[in-house]
Amino acid sequence: MGDIQSIDTTLKALYNAYSGTVYVKSDTATADTARRFETTSKKLRDVIITVKTYAQLFGDSAGQTYPVAADGTFSITQIDISTLYFKNATAGQNGTVHILAVND
Repeated sequence: MGDIQSIDTTLKALYNAYSGTVYVKSDTATADTARRFETTSKKLRDVIITVKTYAQLFGDSAGQTYPVAADGTFSITQIDISTLYFKNATAGQNGTVHILAVND
């Protein structure tokens, strides 16, 4: 065990270290069925999701009920993005969803 000063220095270095790379994707609906950004496990952190053009509904594979209006944004701290599904809130209004995050 080191002295308090060396432990403090180590903790500061860990706190200031950056890891992960940028994850960015966009998706525009081509049908009214639920879709997702990834079909296999993909863990992300500091996720920002923006809806453009038309409202979308978000949720899991069983149902999408969380509404986000056009030009709306929401964030999630940590998620396996393959578990997040979304679809058009109104049939035929093919919305676009953008995502910006950090790969975990």
